[in-house]
Amino acid sequence: MTRPRGTIRKLANGKYLLRLGYIDRYGKRREYKRRYDTKGEAESAKAEAIITLGKNKSVEASKQTLEAFLVLWYKTYANSRAIKPATLETTAQHIRAFIVPRLGKLTLRKLDPQNIAEFYSDLLSGGRIHSNYKNATPELSNKYVRNIAGTLSRALEDARKWGLLPDNPCAEVVLPKRVKPELKTLGGDEIAQFIDAATQRQDPNLALWLLVFTTGMRRGELAGLRWRDVDFLSGSVTIAQTRTVIGGKTIIETPKTKAGYRTIALDTLTINALAKLKDAQEHAATMLGYWSSELVFTDLDGHIPSPNRLLKRFRKALELGGLPKIRLHDARHSYAAYALEQGVSVHIVSPRIGHASPSFTWDTYAKSIPASDRHAAKIVEDALGKLIAETGSRKGREDAKKDAKISERNELDYSLRPYNPMNTGLHERNNVRKLSGRGDLNPNDDKTEREN
Repeated sequence: MTRPRGTIRKLANGKYLLRLGYIDRYGKRREYKRRYDTKGEAESAKAEAIITLGKNKSVEASKQTLEAFLVLWYKTYANSRAIKPATLETTAQHIRAFIVPRLGKLTLRKLDPQNIAEFYSDLLSGGRIHSNYKNATPELSNKYVRNIAGTLSRALEDARKWGLLPDNPCAEVVLPKRVKPELKTLGGDEIAQFIDAATQRQDPNLALWLLVFTTGMRRGELAGLRWRDVDFLSGSVTIAQTRTVIGGKTIIETPKTKAGYRTIALDTLTINALAKLKDAQEHAATMLGYWSSELVFTDLDGHIPSPNRLLKRFRKALELGGLPKIRLHDARHSYAAYALEQGVSVHIVSPRIGHASPSFTWDTYAKSIPASDRHAAKIVEDALGKLIAETGSRKGREDAKKDAKISERNELDYSLRPYNPMNTGLHERNNVRKLSGRGDLNPNDDKTEREN
């Protein structure tokens, strides 16, 4: 870009017009024009525009619509080969269902923080697409709106980098507050009740229920678990892939994070349940003459259920067990909270459930385990009580010894007094001299006294 020069002219209506000519990065001559209420505002805007152009950045947004830009942006985003299929599908849903219907007709030039803030507010108050579906409310959650905002901000940040926007307007908009949902978990007694009821009725999915309640595996991890990932010799299971439904499509992919790849030790009850399920599937394969699936979550007729079917079967199992309805993901929370409550270190629980850090695990479950908090207080109370008792006992023994020594010395002094050979009381005189600072008597003093 050549060095830009600009002029400021006062208009008939009292406003000030800024005109700034420049050559863009493609060699095309352009002119930047804006109107301002005061000359000071115009001067300030001129200075900012010159600095921006000096950094080889655009001062003017493109005239293309947001919808047209997002079509090209998503194509580039998808072809980068760095984005997981589930993330791509979620991004496409955000664009198709929320962003384009409300903001798509606006040009990038007219897109500003105000209409983006109104967009977020609209989503929070009535953004749900199928508000009548299963008695759903029209409002979208703060978390979901934040996810949509993340998609829009990511796209507009690329527009800024590509020279289509002078800045990212999303950066000036306050996002909805991050709200931690209240966890609904089952306690230890309820987990035991659920497992016992499933065992009694010989639930074919018992092994899966045991997995989630003893390892905290996610639904996608359960649905994507393969028999090759189960090691019966070492008694462990390895999480290497997930199977989820996004936009009506079943997607198999690797875990999103490094922490998601993990090997988890299993208890004997869960290993035995998996072994029984494996035997049942092998017997079914023999009867059917074929078996096309290597997934653990496969029906005995060879059918591979949708991952969403897990949730429906889990809720049915809860109902048959006489327990309150929770999500399958809440069973994962139940495991983590119960393990922490029982004293399992957060540094052990965190990698077992696939969290990136123990601090995140503790922040998530600390409020849901008040019993653990009471247990911690009781441990400190007992420990301090024991130390206080030991300290008091030790001090009592020391005081008793001290009293015994004083008594013994007094008795010793009393027993020595009758053996004083001098009627005048040599000991008493010595004591007087010692108190006066003169020490023992001179031996000649006795002689002098006798002569006198």
